Amino acid sequence: MSRARRSVKALVMRMHLVLAAKILLSLAVLVSAASITITSSNYQAEIGSSVTVANVLLATDKGFTVASAGVNATGTSCSSPITFGPVTGTANTVIVLGHLVYDVQINSTAGALANTKFNVTFVLAGTAYGPLCIETPSPSVDGQTIDCKYDVGTSLPSSPYTFKVLVQ
Repeated sequence: MSRARRSVKALVMRMHLVLAAKILLSLAVLVSAASITITSSNYQAEIGSSVTVANVLLATDKGFTVASAGVNATGTSCSSPITFGPVTGTANTVIVLGHLVYDVQINSTAGALANTKFNVTFVLAGTAYGPLCIETPSPSVDGQTIDCKYDVGTSLPSSPYTFKVLVQ
């Protein structure tokens, strides 16, 4: 191989090395210039719940939601209970816009005693809410519902937490 050819080959080799170095340097600059976003998430878990229902009523846990409007209390006294009827009734504590609200649906059955009043209490991590007072109609009917809603404030307790619903 001639000396000129070796020189050209060495020059081409150096150009390739310089080009590779420039590419690597450019990638390093791009990576270091890229913004990295870290997002933290807090998760809460439901450890356990308990629903205790007396006198053959049925209860369904409807969970927690954020209140889209403020609502006055209804059914907080057994002198003015919410009675099961053909239209779904609602008994609730005072609900504040933006607060978390727990909802439990109570269903009537034909086997429930007529004109019987029940207190529905919600207990979250040891704090009791309510009671709300509901009443069976005369005669008792299957499948009528009352949603019992409880304002629990702006946040849930630290996870893990437990809650229970008592219908007595």
